[in-house]
Amino acid sequence: MRSTNIISHLAAAAIVTILTGLVYGTVQQTYRTGANDPQLQLARDISNKIESKGTPGKWFDNDTVEISRSLSVFNTLYNDKNEPTLSTGVLNGKLPFLPKGVFDEAKKNGDNVFTWQPEQGVRVAIVLRSIPSSSYSFVAVGRSLEEVEQREKNLRWTVLISWLLCMGVVIVHWIIVSLKPGKNANR
Repeated sequence: MRSTNIISHLAAAAIVTILTGLVYGTVQQTYRTGANDPQLQLARDISNKIESKGTPGKWFDNDTVEISRSLSVFNTLYNDKNEPTLSTGVLNGKLPFLPKGVFDEAKKNGDNVFTWQPEQGVRVAIVLRSIPSSSYSFVAVGRSLEEVEQREKNLRWTVLISWLLCMGVVIVHWIIVSLKPGKNANR
């Protein structure tokens, strides 16, 4: 009886752990993948406009934002040497230079969706799209992950507290069942 009681409670603890892990993983992935939605749409729109021989004007008419301090979406066009030529975002006053490997991936697959950390404390969700154009070779659209990372931190705490409360219920139940009079007499 005693080993059955322990096994049942260990199974309950495992189920609680698996389900809270599933909740965390699902919500965290929803937060993180949703962080790319505006960039995917804008990169595609800018690319389509340039491919149809249009100018990307309306997407580059806005004021320039400092990437390290802004939550705004920024757009950057790159030439065939992977150099930024036009951008609505700057990093410490300079056009954003992305690592070479990200361009290779975008050229191979059409798009490259990645997280860029150009310096400590600055993390950006980027969509880099290859453009078959003589004027520009790539468009990058990005935005800060600051708010998403704050939501993930809050989620971690919520899930941890929920897990601890559920484990507390399992432990209290195990103690109550183990201490019931008459149950221990046969052991």
